[in-house]
Amino acid sequence: MKLKFALDNRKNILVAGVVILSFIGIGSLLPEELTLQRWIAAFFAANALVGMALAFLLSTRMEILESIFGGLDRVYKAHRWAGIWSVFSIFMHWWLVPQSEVAREETSLIEIGSDTGEWATWLLLVLVVISFMRMLPYHLWKWSHRLMGLVFFISVFHYLFAVRPFQLFSPAGIAMNLTAVIGVWAWYYYAFGKDTSKHYIAKVENVKKQNGIVSFDTKPLQGKPKWEAGQFAFVSVLHNDNIKSEPHPYTIASSEHGGKPSFSIAALGDYTKTLYEHLENGQMIRLDMPYGRFRLDMKAKEQIWIGSGIGITPFIAWLQSLNSQNKQHPSVTLYYLVKNEEAAIFAKELGELVEGLPTVNLNIVYSEQGRLTPEKIAEDINGDIGDVSLYFCGNPEVRKTMQEGLEQLGMPKNNTHYELFDFRGAL
Repeated sequence: MKLKFALDNRKNILVAGVVILSFIGIGSLLPEELTLQRWIAAFFAANALVGMALAFLLSTRMEILESIFGGLDRVYKAHRWAGIWSVFSIFMHWWLVPQSEVAREETSLIEIGSDTGEWATWLLLVLVVISFMRMLPYHLWKWSHRLMGLVFFISVFHYLFAVRPFQLFSPAGIAMNLTAVIGVWAWYYYAFGKDTSKHYIAKVENVKKQNGIVSFDTKPLQGKPKWEAGQFAFVSVLHNDNIKSEPHPYTIASSEHGGKPSFSIAALGDYTKTLYEHLENGQMIRLDMPYGRFRLDMKAKEQIWIGSGIGITPFIAWLQSLNSQNKQHPSVTLYYLVKNEEAAIFAKELGELVEGLPTVNLNIVYSEQGRLTPEKIAEDINGDIGDVSLYFCGNPEVRKTMQEGLEQLGMPKNNTHYELFDFRGAL
């Protein structure tokens, strides 16, 4: 685990180093003879273009990005920061760029190119405000993101035809030209051309509805999806007038050993309530999978798994995976946190799964009888938490409480593993 901690730190340092070197590289390419104001204005203009291109690139969901950042949730976090930086940069450029006081005699591409910079600034402001409006319906919110491409195209036009402090084929010009090409490609890939190798059309089977949770299996009709226990899929319901065909991320509640991706979804919001009410057997859906880095670690010897409510689903997949392997299993203390016995709809399945796993200790905790505490966890594992790893899925507030409490009791920092599913949410 210490090795993993060191590797995580090295990855964070590497990403930070790349960002810093990028800033230095952008600044070093600009002409030295510029006045300070023009140099700063050009620096922020270049950063705005690079930031938008990077934001588009990070939204493509390419697998290599998950490997670099350690999960799709962290990719989208970097995507939001790139977007915020580009917004800041484009406004700084607009504020600092020197304005010509010479009266215009005729319209030219140079003048239009200069004007478009202001157009891009205000359009970007409107789209960013829309982007952070969480109450906006998904299909409208998604189109606001697609329109970011228009801001980028206007910015590229502004770069090409406005007065520049460097030539198009100077080192700075070549760098910006490549940035423009990468940005346009990444936006098109994000908006219209995602890798279809992860797309599977499937039929819904074995729908069960109980205590506000809808569970179902899916039978892929073309291709054979592969995934690792703990990963998730974007699920889109097709051809159902009562359910919007917009993709939502859900944990795959089964291991690949079973052959069929299964899901259990709690009716907690408007969309999931609609899903609970109207999803039926035979319904056609599209699966975009797999994603995520919340995977079973066979090397970490002492592990604590906590599934809060519907957050138990990745651990069901992990238990199925352990049952299908003839390997030495890690020592696991598993907690299933629910309100009461009626809400513990996975208790029987969990009990059956751990029967053949002597190294897994199952604990079902009913909050009506008393909540789980870090001290209780330490007591259950005999107080030895110096090298323990915490894996959590569910309520973020419960995760913070468990993480902070266990760290105070001696669990090493960065030994908590989880994934965020609020890809659309604000920072």
